Amino acid sequence: MQEIDDKKEDRISAGIACLDQQKLRPTLVSTIGSHCEVWRSNKRHEIETENEDEVVYTEFVIKRPFSEHTISEAILLARHYRQLKETLDEIIPDALFVVSNINGKPSLFVLARAVNIWFNIANQQNEEEAMKLLCAYPKARIQLARFVKAAQAWRTSDNPKMIDLFGIDNLIMDTNREIRFLDSFFVFFFEDTFHVIDGSEEDSELKDKVELSVKRLHYLEHLLFMAKEICDQQQQSG
Repeated sequence: MQEIDDKKEDRISAGIACLDQQKLRPTLVSTIGSHCEVWRSNKRHEIETENEDEVVYTEFVIKRPFSEHTISEAILLARHYRQLKETLDEIIPDALFVVSNINGKPSLFVLARAVNIWFNIANQQNEEEAMKLLCAYPKARIQLARFVKAAQAWRTSDNPKMIDLFGIDNLIMDTNREIRFLDSFFVFFFEDTFHVIDGSEEDSELKDKVELSVKRLHYLEHLLFMAKEICDQQQQSG
């Protein structure tokens, strides 16, 4: 997910029945994803303390898909996201998949905890800087190793699937210097669906997305290896 340059406060470009959009002050932050547009907003809370009430804000994003989704599709998408969350824990932001009427028709949207993007860790053009950052922030290096191990395991499982590294800024380092995976819709590619049902035509678009995701996964493996080499050298020289 990439932030657009011209941010503006506006109403979400669809009527979502279960949201009180009159009270929201959303900012459009992305329209370039494959599956959804992303709006960011916050909710004000008052917390009682010993001396006085403290006001805090919870930052969240609203992901409104470009296409309609049935309840069965919503259940499947939520199941895949839950699998990510159960395996990768804090690397995956908390999210709620909500079935509601959107523009008068039953569909799905996602409410997720907002993440402040700082660095695209899966972009090979950032390799030199990424190695330095992973060496400087051990927690991020541990998180990335955990992510890569899980992605490898899913790809070689009995039901092979490739985590989506095709999306722009799906895998990032946030402003706390921790690794986060931000995709919510169709988080896995299933390689056995390269061919349509009759087996006569190859889905070239899906194939390209999977191949790029695999290429980026191999790059992340290389990145972890090189970061460890740099860290070991620094420790020996220090």
